[in-house]
Amino acid sequence: MEEVEELVEKLMKGRIKLHEVENYTRNDANEGARIRRAFLEKKYGVELKNIAYSSIDFNDSISRNIENPIGAIQVPLGCAGELKVNGDYANGYYPILLATTEGRLVAGISRGITVFNKAGGVNTRVIKDGMTRDILVRTPSVKEAVKLAKWVESKEGFKFLSEAFSKSTKHGKLKEVKPYVLGRDVHLRFRAETGAAMGMNMVTIAAKAAVDEMIPKVEKELEIEVAIISESGNVCTDKKPAYINVLEGRGVSVVADALLPRDVVLERFRVEPELIAELNRVKNLEGSALAGSHGFNAHVANILAAMYIAYGQDVAQIVEGSQAIVEASVVNGDLYVSCYLPAIEVGTYGGGTKRETQKEALKLLGLYGEGDEEGKTRLAFAEVVAATCLVGDVNLLAVQAAGELSKCHAQIKRG
Repeated sequence: MEEVEELVEKLMKGRIKLHEVENYTRNDANEGARIRRAFLEKKYGVELKNIAYSSIDFNDSISRNIENPIGAIQVPLGCAGELKVNGDYANGYYPILLATTEGRLVAGISRGITVFNKAGGVNTRVIKDGMTRDILVRTPSVKEAVKLAKWVESKEGFKFLSEAFSKSTKHGKLKEVKPYVLGRDVHLRFRAETGAAMGMNMVTIAAKAAVDEMIPKVEKELEIEVAIISESGNVCTDKKPAYINVLEGRGVSVVADALLPRDVVLERFRVEPELIAELNRVKNLEGSALAGSHGFNAHVANILAAMYIAYGQDVAQIVEGSQAIVEASVVNGDLYVSCYLPAIEVGTYGGGTKRETQKEALKLLGLYGEGDEEGKTRLAFAEVVAATCLVGDVNLLAVQAAGELSKCHAQIKRG
């Protein structure tokens, strides 16, 4: 194996590329990260001593989570307290970890947890479960496109696709294939349960394999020429704001609610329930509608981002996850609040959940999904996420209703 200085010099001269470094380190990605880092330090004259500090085993994470690794970026991690969740899958007290650089976020959710726990916790229910992927196919004309769509919707069509789908995955269970016809093109939106994994790649691979097997059958029996245009036709819809996810769901669709006694709201939030309910109406509902927003909430994206980073989720999926609707109303003097989250796309095994710190965070919840073939840990985690989103959103509404937002932010260190 060549010395670090020799390999850095070859990188400087362009004789080897960044992705080729492991060819000279006996496939040791940890050493490869050190060499790439040394190269960047020399080329740009910057010391990367903090980026170098990491507990990650790059031999495990390379090609699973990262390419051309050089180190790691650290994000402060805080514990907001233990939240009581009363769900179908999550039942008990869960320590809520948040990875963020936004001051007062952990403190705000911590205050909210105190209020909701005093009221008996957050009730959660999973109303739909299924990761989606749209395989886009093309036929000669709309006549064939409609004919194909009708076959896909038939019992015969779904049975065939379901059996073909299952050949490519042990844990994925196909629940639905919904065709959308646009001229000669047909978008086939597959929806499947995915065990403990978030499952986007699982569904993509299995759906593509099912369509590959479908094509010769429909060409022979229905005399329809079919070609795959894309393995993702954007009707999924992944990492983009889209109302199909609000209506049809993607990942886990969860509803969370709670009834906060008036005396608890007055004591802890220092504001009347009526003011919180009114602010939710004019801000989260009317203000969002006026702006043409897809999300009718105060800051669900904040909570999702902090939890997704902490627990090893795909952070980009906060885009569809934050399309949440928060309700608040006064019932017999008490404050009723709820949050509908139609697209909580999370997993408790595979992907980023295997990274060292994220695995520890999931284990702290008791929800690391190794060996969980039914996906109960994933559904429980989705309920915990939904409960935390409701707590965080209502706390911010209370802060704003009491006119304390600028006061809270003034407490943050500047510079």
